[in-house]
Amino acid sequence: MSSSQNQQESNQNITPPSSFTDQPLTPPPTDEKPFAQAPRVIALFREIRAGKHSNQGPWIEFQLAEGDYDKIEHLLSQDEELLGFVEDKIRYDYAAESRRLVVRMPTAVHELFIARVEDAVFSQLKSIREGSDDAAAFAQRVNPARSTEIYFPVENDSSGRKSKHEPDASFWHDSAQYPGVVIEVAYSQKKKRLERLAEDYLLDSDASVQAVVGLDIEYGKKDSRKATLSVWRAGVFRTATEDELRVVNEVADEAFRDDQGNDTDHPGLRLRLSDFAYEELVQKELGDQNREIHISGQQLCQFLAAAESKIQQVRSLGKHSVAPGVHKRRRSETPPEEIASGDEERYMEQERGVAKRVEAKDLNYEDTS
Repeated sequence: MSSSQNQQESNQNITPPSSFTDQPLTPPPTDEKPFAQAPRVIALFREIRAGKHSNQGPWIEFQLAEGDYDKIEHLLSQDEELLGFVEDKIRYDYAAESRRLVVRMPTAVHELFIARVEDAVFSQLKSIREGSDDAAAFAQRVNPARSTEIYFPVENDSSGRKSKHEPDASFWHDSAQYPGVVIEVAYSQKKKRLERLAEDYLLDSDASVQAVVGLDIEYGKKDSRKATLSVWRAGVFRTATEDELRVVNEVADEAFRDDQGNDTDHPGLRLRLSDFAYEELVQKELGDQNREIHISGQQLCQFLAAAESKIQQVRSLGKHSVAPGVHKRRRSETPPEEIASGDEERYMEQERGVAKRVEAKDLNYEDTS
C-alpha cells in the first residue's frame, strides 16, 4: 500500500471518481421483461461451446437486472453439460454491486503476450529464491496463478453476494487470501473499463491487492500499433473529516511502443517484492529486505512483437505430414462398459465388508483387494 507520507505527491495522480462512472455498454431497455438478459448470456455460452462466437468481441458486457444472475445460475443448473463447460472453459467477471457481467474471450495475441510477461516476472522471482535471506524465503511462497478466480464480498451486504473476477494474470503468496499483483491486458472496450477494474481489485480486497498492471494493445485505432502501460495502487489519504482508501494511477497510460510499432525507451514495468502480498504479511516475512522486479519497455515491446509474429506466421509454420494413403482411424463410440453380474456381486460384497469394518471402527483394517 502507498504510504500516507507521499500523500501530497500522489494526490496529483489520483483519477477523479467521476471517471469511474461510465454507463454500461449494453444497458437493458427500461420496458424489458424480468430476466431478459439471462437467456442472452446462456445463448452466448452455448455459442462459445459450439465454436460459433468468432464474430464476437473479446470483451462482451451485459448489464443485468435484479434477479438476472440468479436466473443464469438456475438455467445452468438445468444443463449439466453446459455448466461443466462454463466452469472449465469460459472466463467471466461479475460485479455484484453494479450487476455487470463481462464474458472474456481473449485473442491469441493477448494470451501469448501475457504468457511472456508472466514468465518474465516469475523468472525474476525464481532468481530471488536462490538466495538464503528472508527475501528468498518470501519469494519461494509466491507463485503465478494466471486466471484463478477471485471472489470479493459485497460491502455492507449481509446476503452473502460476491463479485467474481478472472484476471489475465495474477501472483499469489501462499498465505494470502488475494493476489498481491494482478495484470490485465486491455483493448478497445476493455480499456474503457480498466480503471474501474483496478478500483475493484484494490478497494474490494481492502488493499490486499497491492498493484494492478494494465497493458493496453491499441488495436482500436486504425493503423496504430501503439501499446501503453498503466499501474494502479491503493493509498490512504486524510481529508478534513476522515481517512480514505483511494486508488492512485501511479503510471498513467504511458507508451512503451509507438504507433509504428517501435519501442519508445520507456523504463518499463517496475514492481517490488513487497507488492506480492498484503502489508502485514510483508512486514512479518520480508521486513526491509525488498527487491525490485523489472521488465524494460524494450522487453515489453519484444514480447508483444513476438506474440503478433507468431500469430501472423501460424499458417506458414511447419508441421508433420501424414504419408499419402494413410487413413486416420479413430476409436468408435461405445456405450459405457457394463459391470458383469458376477463382478457386481463381488463389488457389493466388498462394500458390505468395508462398511462392517468401518462400523466396528476397525482402524487397523487394510483393503488388499
